[in-house]
Formats: sequence, C-alpha cells, structure tokens
Amino acid sequence: MDRRNFLKYSGAAFTIASAGTLFGAATPSKKMRLCVIGCARTKDHGNGFVVDPKGARGRGFQVMSRFAELKNCEITVLCDVDSDALAYAGSVVKQLTGHQPALVKDFREAVRRADVDAVMVATPDHSHCYIGIEAMKAGKALYLEKPIGITAGEAEILAEVQKKTGMVFQLGTQRRSSYATKSAVEYIRSGQIGKPHWAKAWCLSDRPAIRNVRKEPIPAWLGADGWDLWQCCAPRTPYRTQLVHYNWRFFKGYGTGDLPNNGLHFVDIARWALGAEWPERVYAGGGHLFCEGEDWNWDDTHMLTVQFPEKKYLTWEGCSHAGAMPFMGKWTGCLVYCDDGLAFFGPLGESAIYDRTGKKVIKEWAAADSGSQEGDTRLSDPIRSCDVWHVQKFTDCVLANDLNTAQPIDSSLKSNLLTELGNVSMQIGEAVHIDPTTGKLKDPNGPAARFWMPRYEPGWELKKA
Repeated sequence: MDRRNFLKYSGAAFTIASAGTLFGAATPSKKMRLCVIGCARTKDHGNGFVVDPKGARGRGFQVMSRFAELKNCEITVLCDVDSDALAYAGSVVKQLTGHQPALVKDFREAVRRADVDAVMVATPDHSHCYIGIEAMKAGKALYLEKPIGITAGEAEILAEVQKKTGMVFQLGTQRRSSYATKSAVEYIRSGQIGKPHWAKAWCLSDRPAIRNVRKEPIPAWLGADGWDLWQCCAPRTPYRTQLVHYNWRFFKGYGTGDLPNNGLHFVDIARWALGAEWPERVYAGGGHLFCEGEDWNWDDTHMLTVQFPEKKYLTWEGCSHAGAMPFMGKWTGCLVYCDDGLAFFGPLGESAIYDRTGKKVIKEWAAADSGSQEGDTRLSDPIRSCDVWHVQKFTDCVLANDLNTAQPIDSSLKSNLLTELGNVSMQIGEAVHIDPTTGKLKDPNGPAARFWMPRYEPGWELKKA
C-alpha cells in the first residue's frame, strides 16, 4: 500500500471467526469489515449540544477517519448513543469511502452483526472491557482505545477472554507503530549506549476547570435509552451536565483521570524501552493541587514511580492544569537514561539518541519517517502518521489472523497495570507491591485489593463466557 497517496481528509451465541469468514464470499476483495463503537466528534458545552466538525475531542472519530482511508478495510457499521453525532459520522464515512455504513445505537446489536469482522471501541473508559469482551465473545477482532478498563482486574478478565477466543487484539497506543519510536527502541536494544536504567516520562496539560456539574433532563439527542447504554455496566445515576462527551474521564466510575489517559502513552514507551516486564513496586504521590473547588473527581497532579527487577526504574510526572513545558521543550515525552547515552521520545513520534551529556545527537528520526527507500521517506502530515500505521497494522493482522499486532494483549496488560496501580496508590496513600513473576498483588487481602475491581450495575457484570 502506498502510504503517500492517502486521502487528505482530516476530518449472542459464542463463536470464533474463522479464516473462511474473513477471506470467503462474505468478505470480497479481502477487506476487513469494521464496526466503530464511539464515533462522536462533538463538544458538549453543558447547557447545549453542538456537533463540531472542527473539534478534536472525539478520539473514535479520529481513528475511524484513519480506518476509512485503508484500501483493505470497509467500515460497515457505526455505533453511538448520540443520534446527531452518529448521523454526522455516517455522512463522513460516506464522503470518504462512497459507502453508507449501517447506523446502530445499541452496541450489543452492533457487535453481533454478520457484516462485521472487527470492532473498534472508543467509548468512555468504564465500558471498554464490557463492550470489548462482548465483541470477542461474538467472534470479532478487537481494536481497543486505551486504557483497557478502569481497574487492573477488569483488564485481566478481558485478557482471559482474548486468550480463550483467540481473537486478534490491539490496544490504541499508536506510537507503538511509529517507525521513529521503534528505531530508537531498537537502538537501545543494540547495546550501543549501554544498558537502560531509568526512564522519565511526563505530560503537562492545560485543561480548563470543570465546574457547575448538575443534574438535568436527558437531552433529546441521547434519550433515556441512550443514557442507559452510555452508562453500560456502571451503577446507574441521574444524567448530569459536562459528562458526555468528554469530561467523563475525570469522574470516578466512568474515567480514570489523566494517568491512565495521557500517561499510558509514554509510560508504555518507557517500559518498552527499558525492556521491563511486570513491576515489583508502584507508588504515586500528588493530589488535586490546582483549580480549587472544581467538580473534577480525580487528582490533577501525579508523580508515579515504578520499580522493576534488575534495578530498572520508571517515573512519570503529570499535571492536568499546568501547561508549561519543562523538559526538552515538550509538553509530553520520555527520556531513557542508559550507561553511555540517552534516548528521547517526543509527542508526535519523533525520537533521538544523545551522548551521555545529552548535548551531542548520535542519531535522530523525524515523526513522519517511514523507513521507505523509495525516495520520499516521510508522510506529509506527521500528526496522522502514527494513527495511519497503527490501524494498518491491525487491519493486516486481522486479515492474516495474526495475533502479533503492534500492541498485543500481554504487552498491553503490563503497561496498563502501571497506570491503574498509580491511581490505586494515590487512593490508599501507600505503595502497591506486585509479584514480578505474575503481575498479581503480593498481598491479595491488602488495601489495594479493594480497588482491583469496580462496582457494576446488577446484571451488567463482566462475563468470561
């Protein structure tokens, strides 16, 4: 596939899918048939609702648009509880591909459709595991936006279902597909700058305060059935302003705050670059330090420290309300310190290797470097590059029934655990100790165990089979 010619648009029986389903008459031309769940690109201003085609808050819409560009993928179904956003997303897919996808409100219907081979889930965090598990049990490959769920226990259950079903799985940590990122990790692995010992990651956002959250009637574009579906497996509560479509991530029970949100991207790269597996000890300090009196549930400032075997350490510093750029002039990124040099990983996928002093550049890669030897080695838009490569890898793996995706379940679990346990440590006020051979709590009856699984609405508990 010639990546340089991409479109420029920016905008319940248990079965296992067989190779015959993917390559047979039901799927002509070897195209993966995709269902996108969570495709709103919208802004909710509290007192009203507008579809905002220029906004960038809808991650599902962004990734959907990248899938629409692939020659070996056909978006057959779109699913969202928001009727206005669903109709708009449908019109965009029609514009991009010439094909009108089916528009479905209920994800339970969407994942069971016969015209679907794979499901992309970009819903709020609390419903990731429930919908993802239902999709794999229905015999569909799963592309899941991070984090895996809202607790470590949920993620474990999803992993068990993946292993039982054998479904292709990929987490939406798109920098795993960056040529520049992979090249820098390979350089570290080569031993040319010695062994890696410490990885420092960070993310400083400048998010506005969230205030005046209040109960109000369910809006017409959502409806009572839509609000019920949006809550999914979470305990039922009255509809409130400023949750749908974005700010839910800062409210407990729905989101996980910025540590498993923004933090997971570079915590994952840090662990990957270190060559570390399960941790021994996870500790996080911090608190809600800015925007006094706002309605934000989670802490806005985190200092995460992770200890691995063989004296490897990972730290992540994050603040949701401070937009300064103290490291390398970047709002987010990662530095990996080795015996004889260090590696830098930037926000768009760019990377570089420095000498021990950090002053001399030994090797560097631009965000859009593709490694192509055809003359044009870069995509025209580096911001989109990682997403393009990531969805292409998933699609190719689904069509080949290849479990070796850019971010398979085992690797996903290990990085996801670090951020989930950071939240746990913040809540219990002490470190969480892990058996590094299993990834399980050393003390299954200790204070961290209370946060291993969330509460569910009765009848909506996760089911392995």
